[in-house]
Amino acid sequence: MAQQNKFDYRITQEGEKWNAEITRRVSARRTSVSKRQNGFENEALAEAWAKEELVQFVQNLQAATIRKADRRIVRNELAAKAEADKIAAAAAYEAKRIAAMEAQDQQEDEEA
Repeated sequence: MAQQNKFDYRITQEGEKWNAEITRRVSARRTSVSKRQNGFENEALAEAWAKEELVQFVQNLQAATIRKADRRIVRNELAAKAEADKIAAAAAYEAKRIAAMEAQDQQEDEEA
């Protein structure tokens, strides 16, 4: 089975004009157009635009992926800290409650 790139470009002609499209492979049978530029004078101009734009498009996607990963790391750290704080607060409450019950038992023993 041949491997294809997730992103590629396609050049088409409509009458005298050429069109360039940045395409994304959605599935083995379906592709989607991510970016399009119409009205090039010749095929060479359309192909040059498509190649240059494809490189920039993929770089932008990679940068976005890195930004999302950084935000996910921060979000996970904050969630872990919040969970640790919650556990610590529950433990402190339980210790305080046990101490109060022991103090009450001790007070009742002294009164009796």
